[in-house]
Amino acid sequence: MITAVTRWEGSPGAIHAVEEGSRAARPQHEAWGAQNPRLLRPAVGSGGLEVAFYTLDFPSMAAWGAFQDQMMASDWFVQLQRDVGAAHPDLRMADTTILYDAIG
Repeated sequence: MITAVTRWEGSPGAIHAVEEGSRAARPQHEAWGAQNPRLLRPAVGSGGLEVAFYTLDFPSMAAWGAFQDQMMASDWFVQLQRDVGAAHPDLRMADTTILYDAIG
């Protein structure tokens, strides 16, 4: 199992917009092969109202790569870049980390 985690940072209002965008993106991401899309928010710990983690699971690195190819070539991704740019400095896509299960 591969998990992609994108960390979003921003004002509470901007993070709320990420929640709405994540809900809207879910069917598209699933159509491209992502599994279990989630937007995780801290209940305890660092970040509070100003951070969110969007996660997607994939059965393999090849599946993640196929997802990336589709996403990067899409009008959806072009619009995402525009929306994130327009929301700056209130919103920042901080990074994306690709994780694998080292004990599974």
